[in-house]
Amino acid sequence: MQVIRNIYYALLENADYYGIFLLMFLAVFMMVLAIAFLIKGRQSNTQERLGKLVGKGGASTGSPSSKLLGHNDDTLAARISKPLHRISSINKRTVRQKMQLTLVRAGFRSDQAIYNYLSAKIICPIIYVAVFMFSRMIYNFQTQVMLSILALIVLGYFTPNLWVFLMTKTRQEKLVKGLPDALDLMVVCVESGLGLDMTFKRVGDEMLPLCKELSDEFTLTTLEIRAGISRADAFKNMNVRTGVSQIHSLTTLLAQTSRFGTSLATALRVHADSMRIKRRQIAEATAAKSAVKMVFPLVLFIFPAIFVVLVGPGAIQIVKYLVPALRGGGG
Repeated sequence: MQVIRNIYYALLENADYYGIFLLMFLAVFMMVLAIAFLIKGRQSNTQERLGKLVGKGGASTGSPSSKLLGHNDDTLAARISKPLHRISSINKRTVRQKMQLTLVRAGFRSDQAIYNYLSAKIICPIIYVAVFMFSRMIYNFQTQVMLSILALIVLGYFTPNLWVFLMTKTRQEKLVKGLPDALDLMVVCVESGLGLDMTFKRVGDEMLPLCKELSDEFTLTTLEIRAGISRADAFKNMNVRTGVSQIHSLTTLLAQTSRFGTSLATALRVHADSMRIKRRQIAEATAAKSAVKMVFPLVLFIFPAIFVVLVGPGAIQIVKYLVPALRGGGG
């Protein structure tokens, strides 16, 4: 027991040296591992030609569907993340599908997006810890630094989650803002005599300068219908990809109209009016909450400044005249 205590105290006394040696070992190990994966992951000329024949080469990346689906493996992010593919691979199909759905809702449909995401969850903690260690090089390495390293590892691991969450929210907001214009275009197209499939294609083309995200969703739905997927399944896939309640209500309306044979133009016009009313109500509710939200900035920032301006001159006069008089009277 005494030997263990002596070893423990010796490690505490020389924690800075052992910590530096450990970090150097990890850095060299990761570098050698990355080089080994790079060498092993290189494809021969035969494999590259076979990949081009089956559609994985650069010849198929020029089509609109490949650009929409993001089949582009010749990117810098893909080259960096390829050595970590096997390390960060996921065997469970449900977990993989859930993660892919999260990335699709954020706007990342490429095949290597899940590998880039997992690689980022590995690389971000390493970068945070490396930056922290370089900033601590001029100081002594202490035992308390380990807590900071653990905190940085946790922060780096969850940074991609936060980034994907913010990208998803931003994309959903863009979809909601561009949906009323898309509904107006759909009403015009349907009243001019176009079918629902051609309406989706036309709206997808016209919405490209206004809202690229919504244009991609309409175009992808059109491609799925052309590929042989039923219209109901294509609408369901669109709902899953976006995760927006307004689009879900729109696709439900289109499916019910197609099933019962009611007037599509009338249904779209009524739905567009209801969406405008809902957006107006949301704007009014947000404006009503602004008065309550302004209380905290007023109390924390504006009120202290006003208090200093109003009370400051009187306080200066009190300190200048009244305090010396009181001291003289007391003496």
